[in-house]
Amino acid sequence: MLRICSPIIPGQTEQGGRSFLTIDPRRKQVTVHDPAASGYITSSNRRAAVAAPKMFAFDGVFSPDDSLSEVCSGSLSEILQSVIGGADGCLFSYGHSKLGKSFTMIGKDHSPQTLGVIPCAISWLFKLISEQKESTGARFSVRVSAVEVSGTQENLNDLLADFSKVDGCGSNGVYLREDPICGTQLENQSELRAPTADRAAFYFDAALASRNQNAEEDGRSSHLLFTLHVYQYRIEKANRAGLPGGISRLHLIDLGSTAKSKDPSNASLSLSALGNVIMALLNGQRHLPHR
Repeated sequence: MLRICSPIIPGQTEQGGRSFLTIDPRRKQVTVHDPAASGYITSSNRRAAVAAPKMFAFDGVFSPDDSLSEVCSGSLSEILQSVIGGADGCLFSYGHSKLGKSFTMIGKDHSPQTLGVIPCAISWLFKLISEQKESTGARFSVRVSAVEVSGTQENLNDLLADFSKVDGCGSNGVYLREDPICGTQLENQSELRAPTADRAAFYFDAALASRNQNAEEDGRSSHLLFTLHVYQYRIEKANRAGLPGGISRLHLIDLGSTAKSKDPSNASLSLSALGNVIMALLNGQRHLPHR
């Protein structure tokens, strides 16, 4: 999905020029026009030949006029249904810095219209679970985990470790394990039981507070992986006993800003590398170009 942000330079669309983009929300398409054909480029600087417009299709397109609640609804609906159905899901905001990625994922608690993707996902997931319980009689258990990835060494930090210690099941640290079948696996993160949406939201706020504290201490910009682990149990009609019915996970990721560098091209390279990994996953490649 694609979200078009407002002009970075205030008033640039009112200076006689026109946008480089044409948005067609109904067809879920965006057309990119050659800047040389727009009013931003003076006639003396225009190239003799103007490239033809290029069209790109997406699963969804949101314009600058679309509210955050509309973005959340459009991006979460199918994923949440899939998670309830037993499949894993992942959602994150991807793009250059200072374009509102964290605001999209986290939002503000001023009003329901300014809640980000993660708070909405928590609330709506529990609502779907409640509806599923009523319609099928299935039982659910939800646990949450929150891991921070920071620094050039990609250090891992369990943001809910303190709560895990209180419950008497503290972990010895998060680490990555190479699995010959499933690939790289994140291991040993705390999973805390969240019987209600309010409890899950509380753990999310606690993870944000711990993440912000770490950022203030060493000035780094980290990535946040917040996961909702959904355990389902089938009901045996004979004795009404609960049997394991599988587990699904909803991974919600807030990507931090690219680390500052003397070479501005590093940020673009980082985004390009992430894009290559995403395309490799979509194409089913066994080797992911992330090293």
